[in-house]
Amino acid sequence: MVEIKAFEYKMMADVVALWNESVAGESIYAAFTMDSFTDKFINNPFFRYEGAFVALKKAQVVGFACASINNQGKDPALTPGYIVCVAVDYRYQRQGLGTKLLLTLEAYLKSQGKTFVRNLFFNPINLEWLVPGYDHHEHPGAPAIPYNTPYYFLMMANGYNTNGQLDAYHLDLKKFRLSEDVKSRIAKNEADGYTITYYDPKLHYGFDELFDALKNEGWREVVKNNLAKAKPDPMLIVQKEGEILGWTGPVITQASGRGYLGGIGVHPKTQGHGLGKSLFCMLCQCSKDNGATFMTLFTGADNKAREIYLYAGMRIVQSFAVLRKELH
Repeated sequence: MVEIKAFEYKMMADVVALWNESVAGESIYAAFTMDSFTDKFINNPFFRYEGAFVALKKAQVVGFACASINNQGKDPALTPGYIVCVAVDYRYQRQGLGTKLLLTLEAYLKSQGKTFVRNLFFNPINLEWLVPGYDHHEHPGAPAIPYNTPYYFLMMANGYNTNGQLDAYHLDLKKFRLSEDVKSRIAKNEADGYTITYYDPKLHYGFDELFDALKNEGWREVVKNNLAKAKPDPMLIVQKEGEILGWTGPVITQASGRGYLGGIGVHPKTQGHGLGKSLFCMLCQCSKDNGATFMTLFTGADNKAREIYLYAGMRIVQSFAVLRKELH
């Protein structure tokens, strides 16, 4: 007889062992250490013990599941509940245990006033995943549920519906070189007065005007937070006569070797010159020069920015389904 019970701190080692044996080795999700599990779950301000459960078979942990909530100061019914994970010991899979854990999570979310679930990158407890075929090319958070996996089929079998698609891109920076086409584009734009350079507050102006035009508050926040640092990280811009007409970065190499991307945008009045493609390629080169060995990112399947990423040599390595379910 398998029992579903609340997760307790003392069970952490068993949950980590379960995850590493039955999930990490059989999926794209990264393995945990005791420290990384503590950081990801226990120390996360959005983790609640009442939203985490284990399945026990004769006191042995054979399943783990967790849900999370971020009401953002709003009525709980107006924001989604999130499923962080459902993990089952490989010896007990395909016996309905995953469904029991999932339904337990849904009942918890309903008890917290949630009326629907979505699975996407807004989840405040977001799990790392590894690019297939590469040694520890790790992306810091899964954007949704990887298609055609046991996890995906579990959700679909329990009433979830596809609510969008996100594609993850990867670039091996060890092999990256600025192509002759990129160099030609850059030279042509420089002749027209558009140059790609590092932002210098003494020489350049117009971030607010750029983000107003792009209608992107998220990118404005990235720049604002970076500039608030005692020593801001370098950011690439497109400029003409000092006016900022494009932005990307900041240029940061994460501990994993991943080159960071906070966003990329070009002012509508200068689009059509290939500046976005040139700007992103320069970010790749600067990231490589900064010690990064790879880059990963994700975007919507229908996002036109995909042409920029593909032009730079990135390839789609995993597609993710954004899933939704109404809780009745």
